[in-house]
Amino acid sequence: MVSLRTILSKKMPTGSQPEEPFDAMAFAHQQTEWYNNAEGHLDQEDGYDCPICRNKGYLRVVTEEGGIPNAWMRPCQCQKVRQSIRQMRRSGLQHIIQDYTFAKFQATEPWQQKLKAAAQAYAQSLEGWFFFGGQSGSGKTHLCTAICRQALHQGRQVRYMLWRDDVSRIKAVANQGEEYNAAIAPYKHAELLYIDDLFKTGRSFDSRSPRPTTADVNVAFEILNYRYTAKLPTIVSSECVLDDLIQIDESLAGRIAERAKNLFELGPDRGKNYRLRG
Repeated sequence: MVSLRTILSKKMPTGSQPEEPFDAMAFAHQQTEWYNNAEGHLDQEDGYDCPICRNKGYLRVVTEEGGIPNAWMRPCQCQKVRQSIRQMRRSGLQHIIQDYTFAKFQATEPWQQKLKAAAQAYAQSLEGWFFFGGQSGSGKTHLCTAICRQALHQGRQVRYMLWRDDVSRIKAVANQGEEYNAAIAPYKHAELLYIDDLFKTGRSFDSRSPRPTTADVNVAFEILNYRYTAKLPTIVSSECVLDDLIQIDESLAGRIAERAKNLFELGPDRGKNYRLRG
């Protein structure tokens, strides 16, 4: 593409006059409008359809410097959403856009309807925290992920933390200063954080399922205490209920109880485990 400065620097042949003065600013805006209205293809890669940049990832902007237009590119706000989608897929939620939706959550029983309605309301406001603990297979991951999906479509940045895997990576660099800070910082500072299966190995306190280690609790407390103080929206699912968390660490449990305006617990009931249904 020929630059505006090149066009402006060209001299007219001697004795000739242009029919109309060349309007460099109008030309720049015309090119900018053409680019910004063109369709991109990023939606085919990550499933997110951005009406602002039309799935190009960038927008063209025109400014004026010394009477000469200057065109430059700036990232679209959808970039942080696409980054979140890619991160969540790498973490195991490959079908975040297609599968984990409110529409696909089967709420045939009153307790399911109550949970679904609360999750939908939280997805709209993202005020406080959302905690869903207890019975395995009751739809915790589905509803919590549906909240994240809606937040993504609202242009929010979401960080997904699969506790069992991600806490291991953080603990592996616990004594390495800068590397530890770099590993834990994304979870502390995320615009919206979803911790899936907090203390996965710690629900039962017997020899078959050991309680979380001190290192596990320290990582959880550092992340959640920071978000508690900063009042950042946080979603937590766990096979633990609040009483279990109190036994693990009362300070941590207290912070979850205080911030979670939406706190739901399901006691042991295999009848609510959809994975065991025929």
